[in-house]
Amino acid sequence: MKKILLTLITFLTLISAKGQDYRFGKVSKAELEEKVYPLDSSANAVVLYKSRKTSFNYTQGEGFQQRTEIHERIKIYNKEGYKWASKNIEYYKPDIGDDESVSKISAKTYVLEGGKVKGYKIQKSQIFDEKKNKFWSQKKITMPNLSEGCVIEWKYNIYSPYKGISKVELQYTIPIKKVVCEITIPEYFKYSIKELGYLSINKTISDRNDEISLIFKSRTGQGGGAVKTNYSTEIVRYTSNIATINMEKVPAILEEDYVDNINNYKSSVYYELSSVQWPNEPVESFSTTWGDVVETLYKDSDFGGELEKRNYFKDELTELIKGVTDETKKAYLIFEFVKRKVKWNKYYGITTDEGVKSAYNKGVGNIADVNLLLTAMLQEAGLSAYPVVLSTRNHGVPIFPTLSGLNYVLASVNMHGEIILFDASKKNSKPNILPQRAVNWKGLLVGAKGNFKQISLLNSQKAGISSTISTKLNGEGGIKGLCKTKYSNYYEMLYRDAYGDLNEEELMSKLEEANDNIEIENVRVTNKKELYKPLSEMFTFSSVDLVITSNNKMFVKPLLFNSIKENKFKLENRDYPVDFTTTFSKKNTSIIEIPEGYEVESLPESIAFGLPESFGVYRFQISQAGNRITTLSELTINTVIYPASYYQELKEFYKEIVKKNSEQIVLKKSSEL
Repeated sequence: MKKILLTLITFLTLISAKGQDYRFGKVSKAELEEKVYPLDSSANAVVLYKSRKTSFNYTQGEGFQQRTEIHERIKIYNKEGYKWASKNIEYYKPDIGDDESVSKISAKTYVLEGGKVKGYKIQKSQIFDEKKNKFWSQKKITMPNLSEGCVIEWKYNIYSPYKGISKVELQYTIPIKKVVCEITIPEYFKYSIKELGYLSINKTISDRNDEISLIFKSRTGQGGGAVKTNYSTEIVRYTSNIATINMEKVPAILEEDYVDNINNYKSSVYYELSSVQWPNEPVESFSTTWGDVVETLYKDSDFGGELEKRNYFKDELTELIKGVTDETKKAYLIFEFVKRKVKWNKYYGITTDEGVKSAYNKGVGNIADVNLLLTAMLQEAGLSAYPVVLSTRNHGVPIFPTLSGLNYVLASVNMHGEIILFDASKKNSKPNILPQRAVNWKGLLVGAKGNFKQISLLNSQKAGISSTISTKLNGEGGIKGLCKTKYSNYYEMLYRDAYGDLNEEELMSKLEEANDNIEIENVRVTNKKELYKPLSEMFTFSSVDLVITSNNKMFVKPLLFNSIKENKFKLENRDYPVDFTTTFSKKNTSIIEIPEGYEVESLPESIAFGLPESFGVYRFQISQAGNRITTLSELTINTVIYPASYYQELKEFYKEIVKKNSEQIVLKKSSEL
């Protein structure tokens, strides 16, 4: 009894020394009373504790099964932090094949009631199981009894028959006070390991001796004699490698505009299974190069095999390109035909769902169905066409050569030595003008017999907006004018996506909202549906809010509603690159006619300045001729990916643009001069 009491006292002393009990359910009054996170007062929530343990346990007849135990405790400071009070637990559950499972879910919300800690347990009715697609499902947890200052806590286990270890996340968009991870791997499994992010990861490596007890059954006795069942046990000893990560005061990674996927830059550890070797057996290697990945994919009947199926479309293809000899025209005709013929069902994947023939007949398919069909038709038409596989932005950038890291397919054609990319899943896309989801660093062009080539997915064609406003002021500060705007390349696609299906009244309402609530009287869009003709927009407008009048003076911004009003780059420091999606040029011209009886008192100064390494330039020119003031503003960005090392220069660049755009023309009644 004394020994038990001594052990208990020692345990409690250790907890007291550490100042915190991280066992599930042991939420303290101090945690609930905390009003703000001392190291980041702007945080709406903080992870008080995160624990992850991944291990492999041997089950006779089934082999090693993976178990991952998760425990998280989160402090919610205010209502903006409520979004952290829900959890989606994804797990692999294919229509065909072995399932992962999620079990032992426990979750509570803790609040202070009458000065005491009160816990509210989540009910089974508040845990939802949802099928995401034919491969993945998720458990959705929504915590009960939320209030500002509460603490939430959950724990659960994920069981998997697979050897792939999911990413070890060590950083969130909110701070983490303490994170502990333990990954235990039997000596039979070898992984390639890569650490990501900008934080130093405190990791230690150790070994442990483990063993498996194997039970064997045999029978003795023959003929008419009694049969006896005998059992024997064999002990198999092996070594487990243990990686332990213990970190405290992990800062939030702050997300800002112009980032491809913030998860690509969080501190984390990736494990990729590279080989398995059982005792007295040869090494079984897995995909370790992109060549291996592509060869595996090419041999897959749901990828390479689908490209060989063509009889079902030959008649329509022959009719479609009859008499057409120009390769570019052929490619464009087939591209637009597939867009109309097969709609994307919003499912991703690098292999087909029901197959290209089925998609062709039904008129719907996943992304592989759509763009493998396009590739097959382009090849049948005699073009040098091949599929391109990649990872979308929301799927992340593959860290290792991997099939699971790829989830999207494009078609490509080599025309006159240039590779042109096509995505028939988006009605407003054009050759080499890809939807943002697919503009994600590099893809793999899968050639014949598994040959491959890495190609850039970045938009190669500069996008453009060129706008001209012609206006006339009246003596009361009212303004009327005409705005003409031309769009090109990526911006052209974005415009059609946003406004292409709107009627005139809906379009006018959207444009008024986007342009300082001016009043638009009529609008005309040229080539709204004709993708291969220049897109332009023209509208007449009026406003009494663009001009400020005071003491016989008028104040008006030279660029009117085309002014750049906000600097999107506000972080003190940014450790990840700025992704503009495309290079671009935005040119705005305004011509303002001064009302009779007024003269210019002052104009902003003309100016030009640029970014390092010719990454970008801004030009602002203003001049007066008679009663007209003409302003030209041109912003040009010459790189898709802007390096984080020059972030301060970019922030200052946009700060100066906003400052210049906020300056005003000052007009004064002539009699007052």
